[in-house]
Amino acid sequence: MATETELKLHIDPADADKLMLHPLLQSATCKQAPQHLYNVYFDTPEQDLLQQGIGLRVRCIGDKRVQTIKTAGSGLGGLHQRQEWETEITGDKPDYTLFPKKALPKWCDDEQNISKIKPLFKTDFMRTNWDILFEGSQIEVSLDQGEVKTEKASIPLSEVELELKSGEAETLFQVALILQKDIPLRIENESKAAKGYTLHQPKAPQFHKAGAMIVTPDMTAEQAFVHIVWHCLEHLQSNEDIVLHGEDIEGVHQMRVALRRLRSCLTLYQPLIPKQSHAKLRKTLKWITQILGVAREWDVFALSLQNMQSQEHKLSLSPIIRMELEALQTTVSSHQIEAYINVRDALRSQNYSRLLLSFGKWLTKRSWRRKLETTALENLEHPALDFANQILNQHAHLVKEQGKTLAQFELEQLHELRIAIKQMGYGTRFFTALYPRDLARPYTKTLSVLQDELGILNDGHVASDRLNQAGLSSDTPVRHFLNGWYAHQQVTRLGSLEPAWQTFLEQPIFWKDL
Repeated sequence: MATETELKLHIDPADADKLMLHPLLQSATCKQAPQHLYNVYFDTPEQDLLQQGIGLRVRCIGDKRVQTIKTAGSGLGGLHQRQEWETEITGDKPDYTLFPKKALPKWCDDEQNISKIKPLFKTDFMRTNWDILFEGSQIEVSLDQGEVKTEKASIPLSEVELELKSGEAETLFQVALILQKDIPLRIENESKAAKGYTLHQPKAPQFHKAGAMIVTPDMTAEQAFVHIVWHCLEHLQSNEDIVLHGEDIEGVHQMRVALRRLRSCLTLYQPLIPKQSHAKLRKTLKWITQILGVAREWDVFALSLQNMQSQEHKLSLSPIIRMELEALQTTVSSHQIEAYINVRDALRSQNYSRLLLSFGKWLTKRSWRRKLETTALENLEHPALDFANQILNQHAHLVKEQGKTLAQFELEQLHELRIAIKQMGYGTRFFTALYPRDLARPYTKTLSVLQDELGILNDGHVASDRLNQAGLSSDTPVRHFLNGWYAHQQVTRLGSLEPAWQTFLEQPIFWKDL
């Protein structure tokens, strides 16, 4: 058994020659002649192996046959880590007796179940390998070009793999950044097997929520930080497919949530990991956040208009307002389309891939350690629970202080309070697993209610900006109607905000009060 650590990048076939001539590969210690690789992937019709995170293939290399089982492992920032078992065989079908028992699921002990495993799809490509030495690490660079195919369909395959043979994982990101500076490589989080399964059984792209954050008591503060940031990046990247190829607007929303969670983690950890250590990363985060933010604001505004039109019978809209609302909806749709073009261009850009690669390098290298003094380094080694108690306590006091004069707040102050509550909300979810669930969950829920109430109050301000951008004059009947609509929403929410705030104040804290 071996643990495979590799970084996958998509390359346009037109850039293959540029890659081959890159100085980094020209200085390779060894270059292998192009090799034809033909792989057949096996599973049951119900994809039972896939459901258990297992990939099974037989690779044909000339007359040689090699069977491989890989675990699902993890794929973050293009970095894939998984266990694999390889065995040379004599036929074209897997020989299950040659795998160790722990490599196969228990249901494979039954011959009848084994008989259900059949070929599902194939990959057929040419591979060129280079072995390079980089800062003490041995890395195999592979250029794969060909196709993934089933009996009924095929898709092109063009990617670069950087596999760590020995040394540190951070060097994979460093090499990728060097190559990506000259060649428009993009992060590729989908394995060849994943592409094959999608081709075999196409499914509409789905949006993904963050999922549970499991910070364990045995983690240090620094280990928890790395775990949380990877989790946020995984949340971000898991929604790329639906934003690039799907229709559901929830994808953009989830990418924005992932970025907010990431920025909140960086802010919460400022006492241990200074802001200057990730200033450049934050700058690029702001760039992609703004592009996604524009699309999300148009989405929310469009939903508000649809809501108004669905309540037309209750609102007794005059013919002129009805007509102007329909015209406005058309204008808003045009802005949505333009915003999504900008989002998709950004996600396909080198800047975005460079951001992900840079985060990968920063996390694996733990670059923040370089300028920290001994005391600060020691603090990073303290238990995550100690840090959680400290940071949650500080932010809870900050939120309560900001909300003391809630009834007298202007909208701008309410917006600032909303940001503080968001920060606190993300912080509690990051560290919830360290505390009794029955105590942490009610507290987190009250924060979510407050955040929602304050978010609706903010919608009117955002809508005003969108109306200006849509070119809607301030003296039109529909503008007056919309101002009244949002004013009514704000008055209603202000009425329910005070009770929600009181409920929050009454919640017992679930962390240690320092």
